[in-house]
Amino acid sequence: MTTEMRASAREMRHMVGRYLHARSCPGHAVNAIRDAIMAAQAEGVDAVSEMERVRNHYDGARTSFDVSRDGDTVVLDGRGTPAILLAPALIDELSLAVIAGAKCVRVVSTPGIGIAAALGEYAAVRGVAFEIEQSAGGADAGGDTAILTPTHTPRTPVRPAESAAGPAMRRILLEGYVMDADQFWRLFHESNEALTPDSELSRRHAGSQLYDEDGNLLGEVSEETYLHLRRDENDPERAVLA
Repeated sequence: MTTEMRASAREMRHMVGRYLHARSCPGHAVNAIRDAIMAAQAEGVDAVSEMERVRNHYDGARTSFDVSRDGDTVVLDGRGTPAILLAPALIDELSLAVIAGAKCVRVVSTPGIGIAAALGEYAAVRGVAFEIEQSAGGADAGGDTAILTPTHTPRTPVRPAESAAGPAMRRILLEGYVMDADQFWRLFHESNEALTPDSELSRRHAGSQLYDEDGNLLGEVSEETYLHLRRDENDPERAVLA
């Protein structure tokens, strides 16, 4: 029997972000991909399971499409990259396509592109609306090709709680996500791999402030405190491993 739990938006944000880091997702893209996953999950798609399913694709993954033009159509080629990693880039490209006067956007070689159907509110608060159609290969889960028709949508005032993904996210902030408990805790423990390893030093500081064993503040921690971050004096770009 499956046990369900309710996870707050804050808990999910931390877990998803850390999980992406632990799986070596390109660091510059983690926050954007995390927000897209949370938005899709809020709109009723099991984006967290998709995140876990493509776990072996994060390290060295592309975070942008190859873009070309075919008449009035913009072609976005994901080169086999799972759609969930390219979700933020997709919304950006849809906006650019509208500006460029494109009639439609064809997405190819992007497995799982059907998840785009759950990004309507995520796109709307960024000024983009779109319709998605099935194409060769299908836009459903597992399909890698779809045709999207984008339009600009007026940015309407939103409450601060909705600014990340619209009304669905506001509901999540109030009610939380209903999750399979086993899945949540499995991903939670895996995501902790992204945290600093436990050590005597790590237990004595919070952020940049270092404390002694009695909890007295000793001062601010400098970069030199962490040997693994120290630089080779002969090569400033190279770190000296402790």
